[in-house]
Amino acid sequence: MQGRQGPRDRPFNQYPADFNGTGKQRAIPRRPPNMARIDHPPLTQRVARPQREAPRKKSLRRRILFWGIVFLVAGALACGIGYAAVNFFAATNATAGAAVTATDFLSALSNQNYDQAYNDLDATITVQLAPDDFKQQAQASDRCYGKVTDYSEVQNSAVQNNPKSYSYNFTITRSKLTKPYTLHLTVQQNSNQDWRISSYGNNNDLGPGQPPCS
Repeated sequence: MQGRQGPRDRPFNQYPADFNGTGKQRAIPRRPPNMARIDHPPLTQRVARPQREAPRKKSLRRRILFWGIVFLVAGALACGIGYAAVNFFAATNATAGAAVTATDFLSALSNQNYDQAYNDLDATITVQLAPDDFKQQAQASDRCYGKVTDYSEVQNSAVQNNPKSYSYNFTITRSKLTKPYTLHLTVQQNSNQDWRISSYGNNNDLGPGQPPCS
């Protein structure tokens, strides 16, 4: 039937350019003559984009204060550790010095070296006891109770009386006694920083006390 053709009756190549795959755009339609031209954009106030705050720098005063506190604390700790170390080594040396003197005194007695034993005595004894008197006392104990054959410090018997005085108990074995006895020694540091025996036994007696020497 001939007449007006509808869209479906058009050939494929007669469709508009934007639908027929040619890639060509339609022509821009003209503005009507009575439409006002806008040469300037509308006066719309723009909202400024919020700016990111830069991180605040620590003030120099705060840094100085912080490091000052750190150095003060470190210095205090160092002083405390140093003081404790000095006291520890001083106490260790004092204990060692006193123990050496006590051991040397008993070693001299066991070897019947009475002069050396007398040299280990403090002035509190030697001012009242002459070397010959001490030698006679030691020889009398050896004759009565026998020679000192062995001696050993009683475990955990060391006592610090004060920073310059220590006490010890020693187990003494003599050849004529059936059982050992305990000899108490007090060692003190003199003005020359030397350790000397300030007292021994019961009232400065080298023997067991009982039974008395006959």
